[in-house]
Amino acid sequence: MTRVRVLVLSGARPLRARRVAERVSSEVPDFEICGVVQHSLPELPLIQQRLATGDTNGVVSCGRVWAKAILVIRRVLVEIVNQLLWFAHGCPQGMRANTSFTVEDLAARCRLSGWPVLLAAHPSGEDVVEVVRRQRPDLVIVLGESLPSQGLRDIPSLGLTRVRIQDSSNHHTGSLQKGIELKLEHLDKGSDRACCLTSLTLPAQASDGLLGRTLKSDLIADDLLVEAAKSLGKGSQRQASKEINEWVGRTLSPYLDQCRLPTPEKVSLPRRYRSILKLCAQSLLCLPYVISRNWYRRLHGQYPVLILAHHLASDRPHPMGISTEDLWLRFRFLQRHYRIVSLSEADRLLCSGGVSEPTAVLTFDDGYGDNYVSLRAVAEETGAPIAVFLATRQVEQHREFDHDLAGGIRGFFPLTWDQVEEWSRGAVEFGSHTRTHFDCRSRERTRLQSEVMGSGMDIEMRLGQPCTLFAFPFGKHANMSPEAVEIAASAYSIFLSSFGGENLPRKGYRQQHLLRKSFYFDPWELELELQSVFDLVESSRKRLQRCLGSLRPKPAAVSLMHESLSTLLHACLLLLATLPPFRRLLNEISGDP
Repeated sequence: MTRVRVLVLSGARPLRARRVAERVSSEVPDFEICGVVQHSLPELPLIQQRLATGDTNGVVSCGRVWAKAILVIRRVLVEIVNQLLWFAHGCPQGMRANTSFTVEDLAARCRLSGWPVLLAAHPSGEDVVEVVRRQRPDLVIVLGESLPSQGLRDIPSLGLTRVRIQDSSNHHTGSLQKGIELKLEHLDKGSDRACCLTSLTLPAQASDGLLGRTLKSDLIADDLLVEAAKSLGKGSQRQASKEINEWVGRTLSPYLDQCRLPTPEKVSLPRRYRSILKLCAQSLLCLPYVISRNWYRRLHGQYPVLILAHHLASDRPHPMGISTEDLWLRFRFLQRHYRIVSLSEADRLLCSGGVSEPTAVLTFDDGYGDNYVSLRAVAEETGAPIAVFLATRQVEQHREFDHDLAGGIRGFFPLTWDQVEEWSRGAVEFGSHTRTHFDCRSRERTRLQSEVMGSGMDIEMRLGQPCTLFAFPFGKHANMSPEAVEIAASAYSIFLSSFGGENLPRKGYRQQHLLRKSFYFDPWELELELQSVFDLVESSRKRLQRCLGSLRPKPAAVSLMHESLSTLLHACLLLLATLPPFRRLLNEISGDP
């Protein structure tokens, strides 16, 4: 059978060009990439430049001198903080990771795949048209709006597919008014008029930012382009349009429909859960211990694997939600200072007995439907592997979660099985979270077996592969009865709780029960949580109370001073506890073994 030659013509960031080319090559039978034409980075829109470079500080146009000066100062300060964190982590090798994906990176990946690549210096350059003529593709996939698709109409043997994105945002305020319209168009060979294969609107959402909107709209556009390539390879435009619209109805419509549902206009979420004074005190007082511990771990290759638990990425207001843009910023922060691995890789590292770099795992519970676009867009853009734990009965019935309804939160539905199956082709692991988000404090074995084991069987039946991961709903000590732990250990390779703690490597020992930490929205709190500062302070406080007895309540006027002094005393005790003589004395006083 004759193979269909496809050329990717990119006026977007290089990573997107690589992603689309690899998806077409791997997902569409009998299609081969015959070349990639990439627009030079300085000619791309500013938001595409920011995504390409992984710049978490933002970009400004050259004309705004004052804004550019502020941005430079901010970048210097951020870099100083990054270097301090790198030192505090023990200066691990290879952790000054570059989060950008440049044209040079694209060229290197294309050479490994055997694809010719051209850097287009100007969007209207004749060299682009000449390359297209020379490669003689059967289909050109256009990314972005700035490349010379009009000039390509003169090539009679060419088919061309693109997604036009119409953003209705207010350029002065940055707010999105009506949503983003995406229209998938195809220009058939010898035709002078493009045919619309499908169109849809991504609704405006309360927390939409330019970066988040770009990530979501680009992800959906890439999905449409790959589906168009699959369908056009089978038959006519009419048949392709029918198949694409059916795919949109199965996978994208459930997400788009719930985004149109009314939600609370505002959900009050604290940026930080602790005061700045308390964070400063805990950071400074625990810093010597944290630095010495991390350097010890670095020298002995004994870093822990830190697992973060979160729920929902969404630009709609939800008490457990984080916006698409903020999630991208947190992922980039974590990638700068930690090695992000999958749960399966974490299991291998822990069993190997040596972890030479600060390592983290990202997990998301329940299986909210908004994650199909917001979380998937961030994960694919950053390349970070993730694990999603599904409450399978909720997915099957596609109804809202009981814990949301109890809190008066409506309009947040779970993923559908079609979305799970589509998503499972990417860098994601799906695990069990019981069937009905069941509280496993119960000791009734029949119900526990149905919830704990049955949900894994549901996932295996749908995805056609073993389900080896389980996360306890709620995840505290009280939510894990001995019977539930026994059943989880017999049915899964790994099961997770959510009451904090570190997972330390032990050579030759398979750790089934792994501990998870909270995913804080603020990077300061997130870093202190990852470094176990909150756990250290809390354990010191409990030990101190056992030594000195219960402390009397303090008047409100001196509560802040008491908290600061208490934190200082806890940190000093923690440092002294590293000395063997004092540790033995403290254990004798407190009655600990």
